[in-house]
Amino acid sequence: MKLTTTRRAFAGIAILGLGASMALTSCSKSEDTVADDCKPAHENVDTVKDGTLTVGAIDILPFSSYNGGDPEGIDVDIVKQIAKDNCLNVSWKSSTYADAIQSIDASKIDMAIGVINRTEEREKKADFTASTYLDGMGIASTKGYKTIKDLEKAGTVGTIDGYLWVDDLKKVLGAKNVKTYPSSVELKSDYDAGRLDAAIDSYGTTVELYSDVDDITVSLANAEPDDRIGALVQSPQAAFPIKKGNDSLNEAASDTIKEMRKNGEIEKLLADKDLTKDLLGTDEEIESAYSVPN
Repeated sequence: MKLTTTRRAFAGIAILGLGASMALTSCSKSEDTVADDCKPAHENVDTVKDGTLTVGAIDILPFSSYNGGDPEGIDVDIVKQIAKDNCLNVSWKSSTYADAIQSIDASKIDMAIGVINRTEEREKKADFTASTYLDGMGIASTKGYKTIKDLEKAGTVGTIDGYLWVDDLKKVLGAKNVKTYPSSVELKSDYDAGRLDAAIDSYGTTVELYSDVDDITVSLANAEPDDRIGALVQSPQAAFPIKKGNDSLNEAASDTIKEMRKNGEIEKLLADKDLTKDLLGTDEEIESAYSVPN
């Protein structure tokens, strides 16, 4: 697979989630790993269960997956470091975009992971930690399409219904040339069947889905922003939602995230999944704490 980006920080936008219909399940997996002599970076961190960080893992690799009780992904590794720094065990639960915020509000879980972006709507019901990384629009094609201008030369393209770029994409490319799908699974199926000239998805997800296809190029559209697509102009940030008003957990988690960004650990986690360091975003983009409007 060929991955193409320009080596500069981009202004982009991350997905809001696939809106899966499954509710948070009762499935859970606990990891008891705290040493008796562990000294927490933060004392008295408030969690649903004393001494345990309960986390809802949404299935969106390479960032997060419950994986049948053996969670994996970039966000999972970040959570494990948060728990380690604060002498907490971790209890994992399977979650979805549809139920994560409600489960946090109802104190069923402490936080949720899986490319969850700050939005004005979500911030009414949950607080957010420091941002972990940015995401963007990924374009998969056999013709090397990299930009929106390139896509104007294509025939039919597919993307996910509900993504923030859909309406603008239809205006630029023509509604008849943009086909939407309920999830990445259906999108990839139609693309693999030759019914689409390009597949447009979250960049991280696009890399994950097409990493084993030699003749497909995956490009980060945000590397060359197009003002006609609002979702390529300013980047919201992926972060971990937590219970509103839980300042002790927010501070503890945010301090670990900031340190992992500073010392290069998050950059390494991205690189291990073949994701560009541009997803880290600039300090200015992260400090702006942009929230997607309703």
